[in-house]
Amino acid sequence: MNESIKINLILLAAGNSTRFKGNKLLEVVNEKPMYMHVLEKVLKLKFNKIILVTQYEVIKEALINYPVQVVLNNNSELGISHSIKLGIDSDLEADAYMFMVCDQPFIALESIKALIEKFINGNKGMACVEYNGRLGNPTIFSRKYKDELLNLKGDVGGKFVMKKHLEDLERLLITDKLELMDIDTREELEKFYSRR
Repeated sequence: MNESIKINLILLAAGNSTRFKGNKLLEVVNEKPMYMHVLEKVLKLKFNKIILVTQYEVIKEALINYPVQVVLNNNSELGISHSIKLGIDSDLEADAYMFMVCDQPFIALESIKALIEKFINGNKGMACVEYNGRLGNPTIFSRKYKDELLNLKGDVGGKFVMKKHLEDLERLLITDKLELMDIDTREELEKFYSRR
C-alpha cells in the first residue's frame, strides 16, 4: 500500500442485528466470531488507522490487545450514518476513509488489497466493489467527500454519496457472490452451512 496516502479503515460493527434475533457479529462462523474474519484480514494490511465502531462492550473488550481504535456507538438507533460520523470524527486528518462491514466474513483479502490499489492508482475520488451490476462493500472515499459523509442522516450509508457522483467512482468487479454475502438472518447462515 502506498504509505504516503493515509487511509483510515472504519469497520462498522454497531448494527442491532434485528433480523438475526441476536448479536450476529458474535455468532461463530468457521470457528470464530463473525466480526473476527474481517478484522484478521485487515490487520495484514497497512492502514493509517483501523477504527472499529460498535455498540457492544463485549467486542470492545475482546479487542483490547489489538492495534484497533474502538469507538463506542451508544446511539445505534440513529442508523448507519451515525457510525460513519463517529468513525470519521475520531480522526479528521486522513486522506481517505475506507468502510467495511463486519457481517461479510467471506470477503477475500486479495479483493480488499485490489480495491485499495485501484483507488490509489486510479484518479477517482471513490472506489467500491461491484457484483453483477450491484455496488457493494467495502467502499473508499477521498477526503473531499468527508463533509457529504458527515451530513448523512438516519439509516443512509455512503452509497447515497456514491450514487450522486458515479462519474468519480472506480469499481472492482467481484466474480464470487459469496464474498459479498452479508449475513442478516440465521436462515442465511444455515443456508451457507448447508451448501458446504
